Amino acid sequence: MMRMIILILLALIVRVTGGNAQSDVTKLSVTYEVHYQKVEEVAKREKDLMRLDIGEHSSQYVSVILEFVSKHKDDIMAKRIKNPYARYATLRDEVFKNTPNEGYLRFVHMPGWVSCCEKMEGLFDWQLLEGDSIVCGYPCHRATTTFRGRSWTVWYTLDLPYSDGPWKFCGLPGLVLYAYDSENKFRFNCIGIEKGDGHEIKMKMPKSGFIETFMPERVAEIMMLECWDRSAHLSQITGMAARVTRMWDAQGNEVKISPQTRILYEKFPGINIKKKKTIKKKK
Repeated sequence: MMRMIILILLALIVRVTGGNAQSDVTKLSVTYEVHYQKVEEVAKREKDLMRLDIGEHSSQYVSVILEFVSKHKDDIMAKRIKNPYARYATLRDEVFKNTPNEGYLRFVHMPGWVSCCEKMEGLFDWQLLEGDSIVCGYPCHRATTTFRGRSWTVWYTLDLPYSDGPWKFCGLPGLVLYAYDSENKFRFNCIGIEKGDGHEIKMKMPKSGFIETFMPERVAEIMMLECWDRSAHLSQITGMAARVTRMWDAQGNEVKISPQTRILYEKFPGINIKKKKTIKKKK
């Protein structure tokens, strides 16, 4: 009787928490140069450098820049080495698929360590179209989708049969090597593919050991607030009272911080940071 009760309890725990993905290591690493427009008020296109590490069961889409800076921070600050990515501007976004929970992806934004968790199955409604191209030496096919207010065109290769890609892209019969949206706000371009070095696929954790998880709409609000009102954004992620944020340049002159409207991968109706400078913290 006791054994039956234990089995029932274990089944309930699995049903509530979801199955954990198996420990995994990198089999293939794909590097993407990401071109993006950060805010509506500045037309300039920035560049980020991301790497998709693919394993047997899971993948992680991580920042090459943050990884390098984290590893060589002291040498860079002491000017013993130069930062080869000084001209890049990282979005501070990372995505983990099938880890730590199988069947789900987790989008993480830093600083603040806010995230959302979504089921991957059926997340994108892809339309497979005629047309072919060559990307990074691989023959590719074309597909399109409209996802949360933004229309995307991607090129994927069947020669690398991983249903994966940069950012949240998944659900195609091959690996996405090139993608762009119809407004030319974002572009992902594969610039390198190499055999994985066997390093572990694992979601990093902040020093606090805690990542706050919200619905995707809520994460979008917090990310937009980061550009529109830094003081209110800091209040959101720390729980402390908002205070006026001031900055100075190298000459000691105060730099005026103007509100800017952040451009995100996803558009959610009803989010208008311009009309509400503070957002009540979710309890």
